[in-house]
Amino acid sequence: MNAESSSSAALERMKAAAEKPSGPAATGAGDGSRSGRVPDSAAESATEASTESSRKPAADQPRLRHASTHETQGPLESFNDWLDSLGEPDWDKVSQSIYESPTTMKAAYERQKAHREAERQRRAEEKAAAERQAEIERQRAAEQAEADRLEAERLAAEEAELEDRRQAEEEALLEQERLLELQRAEEEALRREMERQEHEEWLARQRERETWALQVAARESDGTDWVPPAERRAMLEERGENLTDAQLLERARASLPEWRHRDRIVEKAQAIEASTVRRTRPVATATGPEPAPAPHGYIPPYNLPSREPDPAPTPLDLLRRVTVTVAYLAFVLGGVYGLGFLGEDATGPWLHELHQGRFAGGFSMLSMAFWHQLIWPVLWVALGIYTVHQWLPSQASADRQRATGWRVAVALVGTVAWFVLARTGIMLGVELFVWLALGYLLVDSVHQLNLYTARNRVERAITDGMIGLFTGWALIFAATNASVWLQSLGINLLWIPGPVWAVLTLVVVVWGTAMMSMTERGRISIALGLSWGLASILVPRLVGSMPSVWVAIVAAMGLFMVLLATENRRYRINHAEHRAALGHEVDEF
Repeated sequence: MNAESSSSAALERMKAAAEKPSGPAATGAGDGSRSGRVPDSAAESATEASTESSRKPAADQPRLRHASTHETQGPLESFNDWLDSLGEPDWDKVSQSIYESPTTMKAAYERQKAHREAERQRRAEEKAAAERQAEIERQRAAEQAEADRLEAERLAAEEAELEDRRQAEEEALLEQERLLELQRAEEEALRREMERQEHEEWLARQRERETWALQVAARESDGTDWVPPAERRAMLEERGENLTDAQLLERARASLPEWRHRDRIVEKAQAIEASTVRRTRPVATATGPEPAPAPHGYIPPYNLPSREPDPAPTPLDLLRRVTVTVAYLAFVLGGVYGLGFLGEDATGPWLHELHQGRFAGGFSMLSMAFWHQLIWPVLWVALGIYTVHQWLPSQASADRQRATGWRVAVALVGTVAWFVLARTGIMLGVELFVWLALGYLLVDSVHQLNLYTARNRVERAITDGMIGLFTGWALIFAATNASVWLQSLGINLLWIPGPVWAVLTLVVVVWGTAMMSMTERGRISIALGLSWGLASILVPRLVGSMPSVWVAIVAAMGLFMVLLATENRRYRINHAEHRAALGHEVDEF
């Protein structure tokens, strides 16, 4: 609406400016009105005005004499005349055009917008068509590529199959050739072997013939059968000559003297060489003294530890460890009960006071002092460490644990049984057999440890050390129980005095224990367990109610010898290993 109002106002101003009279135009208009004709257009009005002005001169201009009626016009006047000749515009149309211009412009804008939208849709359709065409092309290209790939794979598979078939055929041919070559080689080897055997048979027969011929020639020569050995004489006959016995004997007669002479020379040379070698001593060379021989390799006097990994644990391994643990707990409880740590009862509080002092130091020649019982708390601690150690993952399925676990468990339970027998007073020899069985089980355990040597110091200290301590104590305590049992029954074997039997028993126990303590690298724990028992026997034999100097001397010497022998074993092995590590000579064990 604002645009249309502005256009209408502009049109009105233009009309007012056009209707305002001016100069000849107004006059022309009056003449036109008088004549009764209205010019059709501004062009006609301008034409008429110019005609009238050309017909009559202007009133205000003087006429010159001899002047032309037609005046010459300049370019500006001609341009103005041309402009005047254009005529007056149709202001109604102009106003109508201005009035309708917003609508026209809006319609043109709508047409342009519709055209652009159509153009955009056309371009979108063309783009979509192009994309569809491109997609189709891509699909065709992908299908073609897939087809080409499948075709290439098929061709490759066929080619690979052909190549495999060709290689298989070549390998089959090569295998056939190899088998044929092997067969030919075997046949050739068999032929050569047959030829060798045939040659050896012929050689043996021929040497027998030649020896016979030479012995015949020797008897004919000096009446002896001495001829050079077959390995130190040449053949009289080459293969293929086929000599008769007479011909062979003739050659033997001709060759025997020379061969005897050569054989004597060879024997003298060998004797001289042997004598020279025996008298030869190392001499200095140009670069210095002759080097000493290389040291011999060190061979340990015990089984080397296995480096193979342990087998996988089984349910039996778990049962073994549980059994050892339960047996150890029973061993501790039975020891506390058997030693009298639970207090007064019907038979007496302490073990050495039971049954009129049967386990006191003065009952028999091998009875121990009362303080020998201090070994039991030590054994509780030692075997407790062993029991805990066997639960480690590294010991779950170890061969040495499998070999010793059940034996140690039975030994622990047997100790509990002996404590029960000792407290109840049932002394029918059962307690002696209990300790003999304990000694056998523990000695066998040590034997198993010798078969499966400790792999490190921890295993040697815990498993070997704790079992060894229990073993040394069990052996000497078994001897004490045997002496107590015989003394309680009043048995005098072969009418030999008790001190003699005690000395013989100590000698056997000390010798056997010493041999066992010197196994592996030297088992000092066995010697310590035995030494505690020997010391417990030694003191009562010197100051007790049943003294015996000889038993005391043997006990003291046995204690010293076991410790000395075990420590000597340990020192020699450590010294040998040290020298071997340095590359020195190592003495044989």
